[in-house]
Amino acid sequence: MTIETNNDNKTTPKYSRRHQLEQILPRLSREHLEHFLLETALRDIELRETLLIHFGEYLNTSDPEEAKYRETLQRMITRHQNQTGFINLESAQKLSDMLESLLESARQATTPPSKTIDLCMAMISIMPTLGDHMDDSEGHIYRLMRITCVVLWECFSVLPPENQAVVFNRLLSEYANPIYLDLDLDSFMLALLKDLAKSNREWQKACLHQQDQLLKAVKDDKWRKNYLLEQLNDLLGTWHKK
Repeated sequence: MTIETNNDNKTTPKYSRRHQLEQILPRLSREHLEHFLLETALRDIELRETLLIHFGEYLNTSDPEEAKYRETLQRMITRHQNQTGFINLESAQKLSDMLESLLESARQATTPPSKTIDLCMAMISIMPTLGDHMDDSEGHIYRLMRITCVVLWECFSVLPPENQAVVFNRLLSEYANPIYLDLDLDSFMLALLKDLAKSNREWQKACLHQQDQLLKAVKDDKWRKNYLLEQLNDLLGTWHKK
């Protein structure tokens, strides 16, 4: 005697969110999709800022891309500040996750290297603000700085030589700001500069000159002077090995 299986108890296959979206999106008209995205972005601040970061180049403005990114990042910071302007531990985690997500998106192959570099330079420029106004007991700033420098390094090699020189000088100019030394963030930037300049004597001279300028500015601060001297000796030892 054959016993038939009851198929009513079969488990319905579960689809991932991605699979579900891939089924839905092709069925939406362009007009419907644009309307939904616009209305959602107007209500959802995080979505709106993410769109502005990734597609800001389509705005009809003469402002440099880096300046646009700085404004957007500053708005993100402001949203996470409390009434006194401070970012508490919980908000710091949320903000850090958002910023890290932007960096991960920017390093994708579909993002032009110039846009990624503009975002990275804008990201570096907001680090002092985070250092002054955020509870960083979890080390968010250092992780963000490290990721930013890694993404910059990844993009650098695909740029034409003339653009590489511009990016190098932009980074060196930013490194010259003593605030990064105060926040212990300078080592990330110097490590990147050292690697970028390893085959370029002129860039090496520029780095050494900048390090000399920082040394002259410390005056009677013995700890800082010793720290900068160690960095200088490391640069010389790396570039001038026999």
